[in-house]
Amino acid sequence: MTEQPQQDPQQPQPGAPHYAAPPQGSAQYGAEAPQYGAPQNGPPHYGAPQYSQPGYPVGPRPGTEKNWMNITSLALSLGGFVTGVTFIPGIVFGHLGLSAAKRGEADNRGLGLAGLIIGYVMLGLIVVGLVVATVLFATLVTGVVEDCGGSSPAEWCSDSTAVNAWAAVTGGGL
Repeated sequence: MTEQPQQDPQQPQPGAPHYAAPPQGSAQYGAEAPQYGAPQNGPPHYGAPQYSQPGYPVGPRPGTEKNWMNITSLALSLGGFVTGVTFIPGIVFGHLGLSAAKRGEADNRGLGLAGLIIGYVMLGLIVVGLVVATVLFATLVTGVVEDCGGSSPAEWCSDSTAVNAWAAVTGGGL
């Protein structure tokens, strides 16, 4: 039987990924690293673990740097029901937040979409309200002008019903 040569377990195997060994004496892996289970000086620490230890990421999770845009979009769009104007920046932040979510910089796409939808609904309601108000005002003014029409100022609003209609529009008399 042929004996195969012993391979060093520390050497990478063919086709396997190669990971470099940590440098000796580094703060992350060397002698300065904390010994887990070793007694600590001082009173025991209870509560949340400290994540500033080596190996733990510091800062926001990757992909959440621009979550604030979608949250702001929803808040401003909902505030539009009270103020009547903040839905416009809500729409802008909604588009910015959805773009950030598409790029992977935000993970709360649903909030941005909700802010965008509410913002556009508010915009539609305001446009419809302005159109209705304009049509009503134009109808009222047209009715008054037809009743108060004439080629000379002496003929204008000579009818008492037209004067009453004009007084209702202006809040007073001629």
